[in-house]
Amino acid sequence: MAALFSCNNDINEVNRLNETDTTPGMYARNVAIAESEAGMIKYRLTAPLLNRYEMPGNSAKTIFPEGFMVVFYDSLQPDKIRTEITAEYGLDDEGRRIMEAKTNVVVINYLKNEKLNTEQLIWDKNLKKVYSDKFVTITTPDKIIYGEGMESDEKFERWTIKKPKGEMYVNENQ
Repeated sequence: MAALFSCNNDINEVNRLNETDTTPGMYARNVAIAESEAGMIKYRLTAPLLNRYEMPGNSAKTIFPEGFMVVFYDSLQPDKIRTEITAEYGLDDEGRRIMEAKTNVVVINYLKNEKLNTEQLIWDKNLKKVYSDKFVTITTPDKIIYGEGMESDEKFERWTIKKPKGEMYVNENQ
């Protein structure tokens, strides 16, 4: 007796089997992560939810779908907050060493009393710089500057706006 079998290579089924798993390998609620150097805390990240996905090639992506806050401490005065970053969404691509913040992104430099508002901010850990191609507002003690895109060192100490749209001087005495 002979049996005949046939294969059906439905392209949708083949694509579904080759997709990256959409279930996180790890998730955590009410996360607090700190990094220290020489016994001093460099930064502390807090988030209501963390989803971590293992990627091909020994890499991973961590997503903060409900937002996050990172507080960077001053290396000379470790009890002083230097910079704070908040956003409603975050993505940390460990393989590319890039972290992206999206939606209502706010960066505050407490040492210089400056604040950045934008909808997207990218931190390139390899180049040690932060940048955005979106509309930005930077508030300093004496003016508010608007523009399309910006670039800064990772400490938000030296920044430039790529396409300035205008500035407004603030006189607190009036």
